[in-house]
Amino acid sequence: MKSEQTKYLKGQGVDTDRFISGMRHVPTVVTVVTMADDAGNWGITIGSFVSLSLDPPLICFNVQKTIAIHDAIVDTDHFIVHVLREDQANLSDLFARSDLSGEEQFESIEYEVSEKGLPVLKDALTTFHCSQYNLLPGGDHSILIGLVERVSNGNPGRPVVYHQRAYHGIGRHIADHH
Repeated sequence: MKSEQTKYLKGQGVDTDRFISGMRHVPTVVTVVTMADDAGNWGITIGSFVSLSLDPPLICFNVQKTIAIHDAIVDTDHFIVHVLREDQANLSDLFARSDLSGEEQFESIEYEVSEKGLPVLKDALTTFHCSQYNLLPGGDHSILIGLVERVSNGNPGRPVVYHQRAYHGIGRHIADHH
């Protein structure tokens, strides 16, 4: 088992276009992460959200280092992950726009404010209220790990997923897990 990070040399691994082409076949749940700082509210669409651990309850996601919101999100102590419903793809598009300020992101949508002062999007399928647990390097991304402090489930529904560069709802039931 390797315990050290392997040194990456430019040109190692599959080329970028081939990697992206392969990853398009991997469906991902669509989430929006929100936080607040002295400059106001911020949000970002995340397609890399996963559970990491049950004990302690941890989640993680990745943030590209070159985007404007990177420093705000890696410096925050608390954030909320919103799992979007299949009718909320518009929120994914809104929070994926890099040309909008945090203020502009929130000016046309409904949200509440949590007890920690964070924006909570209305009608999300599920929200995970987290404190930052760890931050790790991941190539051109930062890997943010959150300790889940509270989970709030919204009304029953289905999540929106992103697959082959488009939004999809979950299809028919094919089998039970045994």
